[in-house]
Amino acid sequence: MSRGLTGLVLKGYGARDYALTLLSKQTITPHFVRFRFASPALFQEIEWHPATWLRFWFPDPAGSTREWQRAYTLVAAYPEQGEFEIDVLLHQPPGPATVWFEAAKAGDKLTGTFLGSRFRMPQPEPAGFLLVGDACSTPALNNIIAATQPTTPLEVYLESSSPQDDAIPVATHPLLNLQRVPRRGPESLLAAIERRPRAGWFAWAAGEAGTMKLLHKALKTEHGFDKDSLHVQSYWSETGKH
Repeated sequence: MSRGLTGLVLKGYGARDYALTLLSKQTITPHFVRFRFASPALFQEIEWHPATWLRFWFPDPAGSTREWQRAYTLVAAYPEQGEFEIDVLLHQPPGPATVWFEAAKAGDKLTGTFLGSRFRMPQPEPAGFLLVGDACSTPALNNIIAATQPTTPLEVYLESSSPQDDAIPVATHPLLNLQRVPRRGPESLLAAIERRPRAGWFAWAAGEAGTMKLLHKALKTEHGFDKDSLHVQSYWSETGKH
């Protein structure tokens, strides 16, 4: 099978492959599904932390020898059992990942590649968290909410592209302030975020590439976050396949 340039780059950086076996799947909403995998070797070599993610390789639905890579957050990990769970947003029209997941059954196998996850929960815990995301980044966002101390305020802006996105569960927290933002273009999120002092806060954002580029600049120039109090990551591209 061919992984193209991405595969060559990952191999050059020493990324490791792991065998993944699907154990079960659970429908959370019609387009948001939780999958549980077994991979005993994975947790012998990596340490799970909030927002850890793994690259999955999917066969080409057209039948070629090419494999397609997509990344997913490990929303739960069970190292002693060698198992983990991911939440998957099923897209329409379907790309290679959605095609595989929609047809998947217990016992089906994939390959995962791990190179490392840049984000770590800041220590000591900041005065508050500004979290910005969308349906694709909700699994990672939920990890961060769950790992935050109950006395730390959380300000969350969650973009939705359809009414279905609003049905995706968001983790609970006693000081969570959630605002949902309908997507009307790459600047919707920027316009929604309240401009106010957030001294000592940490900002985390993930979502569509064009939006994240604009948001990264705005968080630094308009909201007062510097490189040590800011993590922005592109999860998908509006022009790319899913």
